[in-house]
Amino acid sequence: MPTVKEGFVQDIIGRYDGDPGMLIPMMQDLQSEYGYLPPEELKRLSKELGVPLTRVYGVAMFYASFRLAPKGLHEVTLCMGTVCYLRGAPKISEAICDEYGIKPGGTTSDRLFTLNAVNCLGCCAIAPVMVVDDKYHGNLTPEEALKILSALAQKEPEAKMEASASAETARSAEAPAPPAAATPAAPAEPVRAAKPAARSPAKKAEANKAKSRAKASPKGKAVPARKSPPRAASKPKGLKKGGGR
Repeated sequence: MPTVKEGFVQDIIGRYDGDPGMLIPMMQDLQSEYGYLPPEELKRLSKELGVPLTRVYGVAMFYASFRLAPKGLHEVTLCMGTVCYLRGAPKISEAICDEYGIKPGGTTSDRLFTLNAVNCLGCCAIAPVMVVDDKYHGNLTPEEALKILSALAQKEPEAKMEASASAETARSAEAPAPPAAATPAAPAEPVRAAKPAARSPAKKAEANKAKSRAKASPKGKAVPARKSPPRAASKPKGLKKGGGR
């Protein structure tokens, strides 16, 4: 059942400048908001406008478009026009009322069906006619009418279960995933000293010679390498002994 909104009646009255002559449009706005006319809102409307509550309820009960109770999930409209009446509409209405414990214009206790009786639906060729959720059913018998409503009543629990499952799936998708277990880190491998680079044969030979010289010298000092004697300067061509030319 919708929750009554605080101050909503005052807002509606303000739309029509508080004119009591606009009572019907005000009541239409109330029903448009709640889906029906809540009794507490009708009392507040009567008090704010200074209109007797009996007059407010008189208007609500006079016009078939107004509802004093919440509308059911499925709206059942039964034609009670002359042709439908003569072809058995009263028996259909009686069967539905007995089966679900309601009266025309009422709603079942589980808010599943609302039964409305109208003067004519303009479908006399297929009388008697019943409309359920804007779907027309013609040439009905009381048994067929009850069968249609029973099929809807059986589908309702399934629809609720599907809606509940969908909501549970949505909640599961929105829930954060549990943290993953921490994987122990692998032990670090010991750092190995880098091997010295291999020496070339020429460097090895040079190192061996240096070691030999160090052993042969006194006090372990390396023997300096011998220098080759300087070469004699060549005489310039054309010169003779004694300086003559």
